[in-house]
Amino acid sequence: MPNFAKGRGVTVRVANVMTAAKTVTAVTKANPGVASSAAHGLANGAVGYFTNVTGMVQLEGQAAIVANQATGTFELRGLNTSSYSDFSGSCQFVPVSTWHVLSEVDQYSVGGGEASELDTTCLVDVIARNENGLLAAQNVTLNVKSYTAPSAGMQAIIDAAKAGVSLVFDITLADGAKRVFYGEPSMPGESLGVNALGTGSLTVRVKGFVVAA
Repeated sequence: MPNFAKGRGVTVRVANVMTAAKTVTAVTKANPGVASSAAHGLANGAVGYFTNVTGMVQLEGQAAIVANQATGTFELRGLNTSSYSDFSGSCQFVPVSTWHVLSEVDQYSVGGGEASELDTTCLVDVIARNENGLLAAQNVTLNVKSYTAPSAGMQAIIDAAKAGVSLVFDITLADGAKRVFYGEPSMPGESLGVNALGTGSLTVRVKGFVVAA
């Protein structure tokens, strides 16, 4: 019997400090993928993202969770790289050192990822023919309660939105299941009415995919 995701006891975090990048020299095509990185020193459960990727282009900007770590390798929990292109050269995995907790979040939703539609109809056809093209970027919307002044985590998001840079996000459900992603946030909005709490929302445009594990 599967565990259903429940909207209680959920922790939403945004990266505060990133630690030194780890050089990755290989990533297997497997489910899950396994990264090779000499003396990486990463602990199981660590979260980070890939950058400066050569060959396996699907990893660029992809968030990942470390699992089954060994001296020179670690699994990418929940990330199936079986159909990815071949890895070549090297890349960096940038792990999160410390986090801000976004205690004002009261709802999240994951959207996007729909494929574009390609018209493959020819003159001989009597009905239209279509195939899927590239997938659209996923996006994650966070609904929040508005504080009179931004929390440290929300201020980090505001600063990133203004600078046009991406951040790592981590959502942990009550049973330990995770949703992790790396992307560029929008500015948070705000709405306030008479005798009501202020509310708002922001959208994160995800690089790669949201990892659910």
